[in-house]
Amino acid sequence: MLPDPLRAALPVRALDPRRSHQRLLAASAVLLAGSLAAGTGISAWAATTDGEVRDGPAPQSMTVAQDALPQSIVRDELTVTWSPPVVYPVGTSAPMGSGFGYRAAPCAGCSSNHQGVDWNPGSGTPITAMADGVVVGVGDPEGAYGVWIEIEHVVNGQRLTTLSAHMQYGSLRHGVGDVVEVGEVVGAVGSTGASTGAHLHFEVRIDGVAVDPAVWLRANYRETP
Repeated sequence: MLPDPLRAALPVRALDPRRSHQRLLAASAVLLAGSLAAGTGISAWAATTDGEVRDGPAPQSMTVAQDALPQSIVRDELTVTWSPPVVYPVGTSAPMGSGFGYRAAPCAGCSSNHQGVDWNPGSGTPITAMADGVVVGVGDPEGAYGVWIEIEHVVNGQRLTTLSAHMQYGSLRHGVGDVVEVGEVVGAVGSTGASTGAHLHFEVRIDGVAVDPAVWLRANYRETP
């Protein structure tokens, strides 16, 4: 602050409003030129008005080329082959009596052309279904087969039937049309019909033609799928 004597000696000049306005405009022009030179542009310091938004360029749209879209993943076809279990009707360790084919007839009324095999696991041994199937026949205990049951199966896409004969009286558990599962008990070993002792007479027929059950089971036996 100037001393009073010095302030009194200096002339006091009144401010000219017009010159102050001109200086303000000049300063603004300098600032504007500096902004443009620096590349910031007007938008760096001036606010955008609603009118400027409405008058601006229309929004752009983008079209994605077809070959840029995600493509579907084509997987190789998976084929699962399921083979159902096939088991021996009285187990794998049962002793065999008569085999398949021609033989000397062991008894009156017994066939010399043996259409199955005979297993001798012991009287009362459970007889099970060789594979999943449907019961298509049950036997008269007074016939040559005694008490018997015939089951139709489909194994490896092939339709076939199995027959279990000479079962004990009262052991037959199923009737025609019943569905049975592999390993399910269907009867018990006995000696009904034309028989010389307790045994299971077992047949396998494909298209009505008898095949050797022992050979067929060796080729198709499997306890699990």
